[in-house]
Formats: sequence, C-alpha cells, structure tokens
Amino acid sequence: MTLEQLRQPIEEEYRWFCDAFDRHAGGDVPLLKEVGNHLAATPGKRLRPILVLLSAKLFPHYADRRRAALMAAAVEMLHNATLMHDDVVDDSDSRRGRPSIRGRWGNPAAVLCGDYYLAQVMLLLQEIDDHETATIVNNAVRAMCQGELVQLALQKGSRPQEEVYIDIIGRKTAALMAACCEIGARNFAVPHNEEQDWLKDFGYHYGVVYQIRDDINDGGHELPADVDTDSLIARHAALARKALAPLPHSEVKELLLGLLLPTAPQPV
Repeated sequence: MTLEQLRQPIEEEYRWFCDAFDRHAGGDVPLLKEVGNHLAATPGKRLRPILVLLSAKLFPHYADRRRAALMAAAVEMLHNATLMHDDVVDDSDSRRGRPSIRGRWGNPAAVLCGDYYLAQVMLLLQEIDDHETATIVNNAVRAMCQGELVQLALQKGSRPQEEVYIDIIGRKTAALMAACCEIGARNFAVPHNEEQDWLKDFGYHYGVVYQIRDDINDGGHELPADVDTDSLIARHAALARKALAPLPHSEVKELLLGLLLPTAPQPV
C-alpha cells in the first residue's frame, strides 16, 4: 500500500486540506514563514489528516467535505505543534534526518511557533463551530500532555514496564489518531452514535501499532525490556480490525484495515 492509494478516494478533499493548512501555517512574521517553508519541504506522510478524511468518507451520509478538510487541517496543525514542543522537551536537534525547528532556530522559536500553531488550531475549531469536535480535540491534547508527563517521570535511561509503555503511547500517539478517526466520523454523525466509537477504537489501536513500529525503527530504546513486539502488534491490530468489523465492506474500509499491514506506509 502506498500513500497515493490512501489519498486516491479523498483526492479533492486532500487538496482542500492542504490549502487550509497552508493558509493557517503562514503569517506576516518572517520567522513563521521560514518555519512554514521548512515544514513544507518535508511534509511527512500526513497520516493524521488522511485518517480524518478517510473516516469521514467511510459513510454514505458523508455531508460536508470542506468541513472535514478543516478538521484535517486542525489535527495536522496540532501534530506539528506537539512535534515542536517535543523537540524542546527531548533536547532534539533533528527529526527524521533533518534539523528540527529547535535545532535550526533554537528553543524560544520552537516553543513560540508551536504555541502559534496551537492558536491556529483553536481558530480552525471555531470555524468548524461544533462543540463535540472541539471537545474531542481538547481531550486528545490533555491525554497527550499526560502521556508526556508520565514519560518524564520515568528514571532517565530506564525502560518502562509494558503496562506503562502502553499507557504512554496510548495517551500520546494513539490518543491523537483516535481523535482523528472520531472527528472524521463526527462529520456525519449528529448526534453522537456508535460509528464514532468504532472509529475511535480503530484509531487508538492503529496508533499503538504505529508507535510500536516507530520505536522498533528507532532502535528500540523506548521499548520495554524483553517485550514481544510481534505479539503486541498482533494483539492491537486484531482489536483494530474488530472495531471496524460492524461496518459494511467498502474500498475505504479496506484502505483503513490495510494500514495495519507491514506493507502500509511506515513511521520512518
């Protein structure tokens, strides 16, 4: 599976997402423009906005595609803000082989640009004008901060127990991916219904799988000692598939399930 395959059913919505993201990432401050250009040079896989758009597209009731694109822009702005802040917390000068915002412009710029992106998230949520969507995003931010604090409390250089490790990545990576899928489903679900819960559960367990693979690719230093990663991945992949089982067969459902396979775009 390739990113092009993932984007194919949402090609037009993805373009709208890119336009909305670029519009909100800019500003009339030169440093913001430089940071935006730096991020645009390596935009990454943008899996989180893809999750929003695919989750929304999953349903025949799919109503407002432009609204879904704004949701996708909000979560990608949030993701980038957390990366900037994480690099400050972790004293990291590089990300994916390129200088991080901290590494290139220093801690003050990384913190302030991250804060600016968070402010843009709030503006996007205001434009979406849906209380439940805003609550879902805010709950994800709260969980991500909690996960980072749990991780900070670990003794430096020590490896967590498996239960603590799953708690940390569940609050960080998985919480945001769960929110992406849930707000995508929210695009048609008024009021809240079980489809949102199914997508939320899928996003959570996919997020766990994704982060374990990322930690393996990063050398395994964050993994618990003696953990059976194959078994852990298989367990959460099975729970992700179970979450989508009630939904009827469709091209988009198969694409989401395909994210669980080793052939899916990987976090490298």
